[in-house]
Amino acid sequence: MCISNKIGPPVEGEDFFGRTKEIRQANRLLDSGHSLLLSAPRRIGKSSLAKRLIEEKSREGWKCVYIDLEETTTEDGFLRMVIESFYKGGIWKQITAGMSKGLASLLGSIEKVSVGPIDLKLNRKEEQEDLYKNLKELIEHGQDTFIVVDELTLFLGILNKSDGGHEKVAFILNWLRSLRQVSKTKVRWLFCGSVGLRNFTSNLDLGYTVNDLTEFNLDELTREEASGLLKQLCASEQMVMDDALIDYTLDKLVWNIPYFIQIIFANLMVFHDDGAAITKESIDTAYNRLVSENYLTTWSERLIEYRELENPARLILKSLSSAPSGLSRDTLLDILMTGKESSKIEETDYALSKLLRMLENDGYILKKDSIRVFRSPLLRDYWFNTFVQ
Repeated sequence: MCISNKIGPPVEGEDFFGRTKEIRQANRLLDSGHSLLLSAPRRIGKSSLAKRLIEEKSREGWKCVYIDLEETTTEDGFLRMVIESFYKGGIWKQITAGMSKGLASLLGSIEKVSVGPIDLKLNRKEEQEDLYKNLKELIEHGQDTFIVVDELTLFLGILNKSDGGHEKVAFILNWLRSLRQVSKTKVRWLFCGSVGLRNFTSNLDLGYTVNDLTEFNLDELTREEASGLLKQLCASEQMVMDDALIDYTLDKLVWNIPYFIQIIFANLMVFHDDGAAITKESIDTAYNRLVSENYLTTWSERLIEYRELENPARLILKSLSSAPSGLSRDTLLDILMTGKESSKIEETDYALSKLLRMLENDGYILKKDSIRVFRSPLLRDYWFNTFVQ
């Protein structure tokens, strides 16, 4: 089997590689009635895993829905996306004789979504609440259904910046929670995205809206999987890399997530296309190109989601990029206290605790004994090259 090197978009079908254990564990949880919060740093393959689960559940006869909110910026857009996705996925109830006229009318309107816009009637708060309530009642909860919501946090982050944003965000999160709380429901959910939902809701004091979700962690590929992925990519392009060169590449990356393997392979292809053999020197050159190009800019851009903690986050990351062996928590606290009055130490200490947890959850750093270090040497070198050097 040969796979193609698709950088960025989720991989599907034969291009999906590895994750056998994670797929098995996720299926076991879904089959036993759990809804999942897929927690993992960005670029680790969350959307790809979610789509593979959809493929498997579809083969088992489940109704499946995939909702990607990445380009959705308004509540109206969110509702239209949900309505259209649910309609196409076939999870709305059918009109029956015992259905109220209001629900039957709404269902009739929903059926028009495939041919044009529908009137959502959100002029007043009461109308909004009625619509959400009616949509909840239209979902068929008696059949096995799997709903994946991708980039919910990204959408909610944008919505939160609008007028009355916090109230809107809280309403949507509580509505989604109410859908999961329906008695004897056979609908299971999976939430994933490039911005951590747990961090986001915690910052807004809305953590209770997701506390019913089962945490499902996704980390780097196993060494065997990482090696296998690189070998498959080489085979797809007739590129020769022996085991020693593959080990050298993975040792250099350290944190072997699919995206990092894909982008260094793409840079190695430059040598291959020129007819040159792959060597340790060309691997070093490919690595150095990565830290000076745009492949990793999203890691910086997404810090805007940290809101008032963005600047201290950047200060911590800048300091850690200059200290490959890492820094202690006390040292990081001293860095954040620079220029501040001593009376601010308790407030700053609390902010540091929160910030370290967020940076660890999002995959920027990890705790090693009593120090914090960059989780990825590649990301650390990019940060140093971009913001220090």
